[in-house]
Order: sequence, then C-alpha cells, then structure tokens
Amino acid sequence: MRNNLYLFFLVIGLFFLTIYLSTNILSSEQLVYDFYSELLTEEKAEELIESSKKWWWVSYALIFIIVLVRSSLVALCLSIGLLFYDMERDLGFKKIFNVALTGELILVLVGFFKIFYFVFFKENYSFQDIQEFSPLSYISFLDITKIEPWLIYPLQILNLFEVGYFFVLVYGLHRLLNNKYWKSFEIVALSYGTGLTIWVGIVMFLILNS
Repeated sequence: MRNNLYLFFLVIGLFFLTIYLSTNILSSEQLVYDFYSELLTEEKAEELIESSKKWWWVSYALIFIIVLVRSSLVALCLSIGLLFYDMERDLGFKKIFNVALTGELILVLVGFFKIFYFVFFKENYSFQDIQEFSPLSYISFLDITKIEPWLIYPLQILNLFEVGYFFVLVYGLHRLLNNKYWKSFEIVALSYGTGLTIWVGIVMFLILNS
C-alpha cells in the first residue's frame, strides 16, 4: 500500500510539473487571448481568461481524479482478465493497481515531449496547435482539418506512448506472475485491449451524438 502511495504522488507531481511548464512556457496569456478572440467577442474572451485565472487550481485537482480513476479502471480490466485465466487470486488488486500506476509514468512523458517539441522545434505556433498536437501519434501525419471529428480521438490513441504503456503493463504482469512473457502479453491484450476498445467506442459515440 505504501509503495502505491509513493508512486501515486510521484506520478501526480510529474503531471503537475507538465501543467506548470505548459502554462508558463507554452500557453502565454496573449496566445490564449488570440485564440478565443477569433471565436468570441473581445469582452467575452477577456472574461474567459480572467475566469481561467480564478479557477487555475481545477486542472491540478482533476489530475488526482484522472490518474486515480484511469489506473483503477485499467487495474480492474487486468483483474478481470486474470480471473479468466484463474490467476487473480495469486496477486490481489493492490499489486495489479501498482502495475497500472507504473504505466502512468509513460503517459507523463506525453506532456514533457509536447513541451520539448514546441520549445525547440516549432517557433511559431498557436494555442490551437498546442491543443491539437498529439506527439508520436498516427494523426500527426495527417491533416486534422480533413478528418471527421469522431475519428480524431481513436487516431490520437494510435501513438508510441500508448504502445509503451501497453508493454509496461505486460512487463509488470510478467514480473508479478513469473510466467512466460507472451502469456502476459495475451492477458493484457485481451483485458486492457478490450477495455480500451470499449472506451474509444464510447467516446466516438458521444462525439457523434453531440
């Protein structure tokens, strides 16, 4: 339990750092104002920016919820998968949750990579560029303006960080179960893979019906 707590706060701290760096290095107030001024009146754009300043802490608070819920759901998927292989009783949810939480360290890298890219490789960019950029994903090779909105999210999911996350789960189960690597690969593919497919399907459905 203590290891999970330490790891959880390490992950949270790293996500906090990416938000802080992104806010203070990439998303300048002028950049945000330029983006919203094209969509709203000048008065409304200023109100929105002032409101975001007032509620700055919300994005940090959401990180706690997102990491906890995402790791719990992934651990649940893995637990269900292990039940089908009659292996869940040998581990317990806490150990499986630790594997899912370790995978979050890969997802943290997305934020750092994004900051690195815009600081060193793209001098001129807009707030929309930052929002739409999906590092090392399949969609980065496509013209996003020509893609149907409901297809954007699944194409963003096809990225190297997601692949890395998948293999962290595989390796974590492999270490816990002390079984053949490909057996852990099979378990993660069937359990996490199914859960991810369902989640992507729900997001696509909501976008189509919004």
